[in-house]
Amino acid sequence: MVKFLVDAEPEAEWQVWYEDTFDRECPRQVEAAGTGLAAGLVELWRHHLRETVQADGRRGFSRFNLWWKQAGKSVTIIGDWEGMVRLRGWIFGPQRRARKDRVRAAELDLLMTVAATHSSLISAGKTSAEIVSAALVAENREDFEDRLARLL
Repeated sequence: MVKFLVDAEPEAEWQVWYEDTFDRECPRQVEAAGTGLAAGLVELWRHHLRETVQADGRRGFSRFNLWWKQAGKSVTIIGDWEGMVRLRGWIFGPQRRARKDRVRAAELDLLMTVAATHSSLISAGKTSAEIVSAALVAENREDFEDRLARLL
């Protein structure tokens, strides 16, 4: 279980749902479930950046959303596509196929920071678009991390 210094909703029960947009006959399914909004957002971002955002910048056929049970709310990742591609590169590197076991400690820290920031933004009634915009305009990963800190 991932522990966070900041989780706006530590008791939130969530599920990350998968949808195949290529095969419309494929039923939606739960990919992950747990408690703590930030932990759920780690899974949402990990799945989104690994499968929806491709290493070559194309869109994959997988879509994900987080269902936050208590709030009766669906959370998706939105924002500028190029910002998502940059963020994918910082977390998964240049490999063609990203695997969840390939997230090293430094990248996991960044993924957790993105999730904690997203959790705080959701509590403030905002979306992931601010995170993705920060990735788009950042000069490099360090600049992006500084921009995330300012979003908190």
